[in-house]
Amino acid sequence: MMQMTSGEPDEPQVDLRYKKNKIGRTRSNRSLQKVLLVVVLLSIAFPALISGSILIRENYNRTITYDSRIKADNYIDILQAGMTLPLWNISPGLGRELINVISIDKSVLSILVTTNSEAIFLSYQKQDVDVLEDAFSISRKIAYEGDILGEVSLVYSLKEARNRAKTESRLILTNLTVQLVFSVALMGYCLRKWVIGPLSQLERSAAGIADGDLETQIPELNSDEFGSLSNQLERMRGGLSRAFHELEKRVRERTAELVDVNEELQGTLDKLRHAQGELVQQEKLAALGSLVAGIAHELNTPIGNGLTVASSLAKGTQEIISVIDSGITRSTLDHYLKDMYEGSNLVCMSLEKASELVSSFKQVAVDRTSAQRRRFLLSSLLNEIRVTMATLIKHMPYTLEISEQQDFMLDGYPGPLGQVITNLLNNALLHGFDEREDGKITISTSPIPEGVQIEVEDNGHGIESADLSHIFDPFFTTKLGDGGNGLGLHIVHNIVTIALGGTIDVHSEVNSGTKFVVKMPLVAPKDGEDGLAQIASSEKKTS
Repeated sequence: MMQMTSGEPDEPQVDLRYKKNKIGRTRSNRSLQKVLLVVVLLSIAFPALISGSILIRENYNRTITYDSRIKADNYIDILQAGMTLPLWNISPGLGRELINVISIDKSVLSILVTTNSEAIFLSYQKQDVDVLEDAFSISRKIAYEGDILGEVSLVYSLKEARNRAKTESRLILTNLTVQLVFSVALMGYCLRKWVIGPLSQLERSAAGIADGDLETQIPELNSDEFGSLSNQLERMRGGLSRAFHELEKRVRERTAELVDVNEELQGTLDKLRHAQGELVQQEKLAALGSLVAGIAHELNTPIGNGLTVASSLAKGTQEIISVIDSGITRSTLDHYLKDMYEGSNLVCMSLEKASELVSSFKQVAVDRTSAQRRRFLLSSLLNEIRVTMATLIKHMPYTLEISEQQDFMLDGYPGPLGQVITNLLNNALLHGFDEREDGKITISTSPIPEGVQIEVEDNGHGIESADLSHIFDPFFTTKLGDGGNGLGLHIVHNIVTIALGGTIDVHSEVNSGTKFVVKMPLVAPKDGEDGLAQIASSEKKTS
């Protein structure tokens, strides 16, 4: 039987589980922080680095190439315009001042003005500088009224521009780094304050509830998504607390009900035993009395089991009530609920077994008017029919034999199937052995691909060939007004084909006997109950 255990031996397991949960929560928080950090870096830092790199590169290239090219073009344009008059007048002194002004720019490495005969008109060369090092050259023709007077060339250095571009790039990179650090820090602070912090509080509260402490306080958070979640957790905690107390109440009530039911079953068993003594004294119901005695014996086992389990559940409930007052552990509650679940199932199984036995007794007593679906052994059903029919043929010169190749487990309706076989047996007694001094009925079973085959064969008068096609029709009988109403085989046909999902055939020869062959699946159709209700309704209408 079930054993109810107290909470003390399970406390180390609870502590260990709590430590594991705590470690798991710590790892979960760290994992979430890592994920959020990666998301922040990918969403802010990575785009910032890409855009910053592009900006630095563009600014670097623009400062070195574009800005230097514009200044060099401006200088060469000024020289081109300013050297027209000196070349036309062949007066180098007029252009010297302009060259001196432009040479103030340290990036101007050299200026060369030549005449149309390529003679040097004016020149400037910066000292101690290789003009070919990190510089570019620009040349323009000098013309006046359509005549080419000469050419001016300027060599411009990129060194100053490059240094300026590096300085600007470092400044941009510094600003970008400061902004990035500030953004990441601010995002981390906001995540910790408004996401990680509330989530950790809710997680601790949820862990307390999961560990069985239904009095855990749920923190009140801001009016945001976490605040809504905390409200829902509080509702859940309240619901669990109410459900737990309701479960305790229902367990106590159910245990009391089970005790009452077992007492009633015990009383029913006593009444059945008393009825057995009375039935045995009546000659014509001797077989039924034997059946009651057998059922009473069978009832002892499920009722005894049910009483034992119910007593154990009552004792376990008393123990759990005493433990609740001092504080219950999750494992103790789990053990109790597991034992309660198993015990309730055992009690239900015992009660169902007892109910099936009583239902079987009723089916035999009132021609199997029940239509309860269950799994059953075909051999048990046939033995029950043998006991029932023994009462009828006890004082008749007829015998009943049952031949089984193997036992079959069926999932269907034993009551209606028993009614089918009983009606076939009654049909043989009423019609096959009419006015005969001897007779033999054989019931045999054999496996077939689609299920099981049941044959009911007698060595009686047989059936006329003209009547074979009508024996399953309603109200067809050869004993009309003499004990027959013509509904027996019609009901048999409907039960087999509609409720049991099978077929029934008849083979007969006059003076050689009749054989009914029932073929049916091991599992009856799911809509078999609807078919039985339909058959019952048609029986009322036809009767």
